[in-house]
Amino acid sequence: MSDDAPRAWTRRWVLGALLCWTVGVLVFAVLAPVDVGAVAILLALGPLVAGLVQARRDQRVVMRRLDRQAEMLKRLAASGRTAHAELTTAIDSVAALSTQLLASTTELAAKESLTRADLTAALKANGADVITRTRKGVAVDLLLTYRQLEALLNLYATAGVNRPMPPTRGWASSPDLLLLLANLVERGRPSLIVECGSGTSTVWLAMLLRRFEIDGRLVALEHDAAFVERARGLVDQHELTDYVDVRHAPLEPVRIGSECYSWYSRAQWEDLRDIDLLFVDGPPGEVGRHARLPALPLLDDHLNADAVVVLDDLIRTDEQEVLEEWQRMFPSYEVERVRLEKNAAVLRRRPAPVTPTVDTVAESVEPAAEHADAKDAVGRPEALATGVTPASDTRPVTALASD
Repeated sequence: MSDDAPRAWTRRWVLGALLCWTVGVLVFAVLAPVDVGAVAILLALGPLVAGLVQARRDQRVVMRRLDRQAEMLKRLAASGRTAHAELTTAIDSVAALSTQLLASTTELAAKESLTRADLTAALKANGADVITRTRKGVAVDLLLTYRQLEALLNLYATAGVNRPMPPTRGWASSPDLLLLLANLVERGRPSLIVECGSGTSTVWLAMLLRRFEIDGRLVALEHDAAFVERARGLVDQHELTDYVDVRHAPLEPVRIGSECYSWYSRAQWEDLRDIDLLFVDGPPGEVGRHARLPALPLLDDHLNADAVVVLDDLIRTDEQEVLEEWQRMFPSYEVERVRLEKNAAVLRRRPAPVTPTVDTVAESVEPAAEHADAKDAVGRPEALATGVTPASDTRPVTALASD
């Protein structure tokens, strides 16, 4: 539901309650002999009654949202307990396997004339190493899962979600990446977001635009017709059509340097100008090697001067090589690598160096030079009389400016 719809319903409830109260008071005044002052008081109480009705309605809405959030937390807790139980089962399986290995190795040792003591010591050492590594792996998995749950809860709170959202597992954008995008949207307030690909992130980015009341739009480029229909369905389901334009952009050959790639149809993106946020999450790797490389070379001229570019899936070697190639092709961009579940990179243009003009530098230097000449003139008055600058100050203008 859009932000204007709740406000419209609020006005209707208040006006309806006020109208009902006024009609009731007037009917009561007509049917019963009531003093005019009492009628006026009753009419004056109308806004208060309407406000109480609306307050009660708002309370019910808040309680329903709290109930949904409590149910979501229960589901997350149940998922955590299930994961813990599965990990415990895995550890028990490893322990059972170690026991079987001990028995088998004991039998083998008997055949090889090894002493039981030596064999037991070796198996204990190996078993302890296996258990330690397993526990460390389990701890890392639990930590990563906890971080994703934490990012998801923060994301729900930031975006003001009040209905089920698409999943964030598998190929979809991870919660920590979506939270990074939410921070960039909240701080930068982009007027135009371009997403290479579509899916869960499309819905979240549009919801963030609506949540922060940003006068902007999101254009998602998608080459797969089935994904286009799915993304449009999600957009309609969440009533985000005013913020999103999902475009079917079939892949076509494009040449970057001496290499040929498959990228989104030019007809679907050449009209996009002044892009504030570019999120590169497609095409998928199955399209070909370095499938996402054309994004920056083709859209660089379409970006604002202070635009932000986000490259997802930096955990893969292909995307790492794409980032290295971008840095080679566009040295004016500075890169920030962000450690996430799948890792990402944030690129921004470096600020242009400010080169002061000679007149500006001279104006800033003259007071200091005059002060230095005055100090030297105490011991050498001829310097002021002749207007000769001391030898120690005969430096380039840029050197004086740095002082």
